[in-house]
Amino acid sequence: MSEALFEATLDVLPPSVNEMYVHTRWGPRPSAKMKKFKAAAKVAIAKQLDFDSEPLDPNEAHSFVVDYYLPALFNKGWPGKAKTRFKRRDVSNLIKVLEDVVAECLGIDDSCFVDERVRKHDGSKEDFVGLHLRIFRCDEPEYQ
Repeated sequence: MSEALFEATLDVLPPSVNEMYVHTRWGPRPSAKMKKFKAAAKVAIAKQLDFDSEPLDPNEAHSFVVDYYLPALFNKGWPGKAKTRFKRRDVSNLIKVLEDVVAECLGIDDSCFVDERVRKHDGSKEDFVGLHLRIFRCDEPEYQ
């Protein structure tokens, strides 16, 4: 991959999928936790924008890479008490809200993210809980 066109570090994680929405008689609505995450993420991204650089081209294909640093990646009781080695935090469900926030902050549509990579890390080993995101120009020939 080439040099990142944009990167940011956020010391906040999106809420779990079960906590993103509240269900009302009018349908699902964003929860207070979701609104709080979006507000904090927008502020963090805005603080890391380089206003001297060229804006992202909304008609260019981009790769979106996210590293989630979770409070704990492994179950302490495994292999004895815990059924699985890894904690049940499914980051693939968290990507959409992050895509939306990033696209809104950068003034592009998230449809230009044609390649996405998501990884989980043990934040306790890194002494960091949050996420690191990067956007690259997608070099795949089919998107040129």
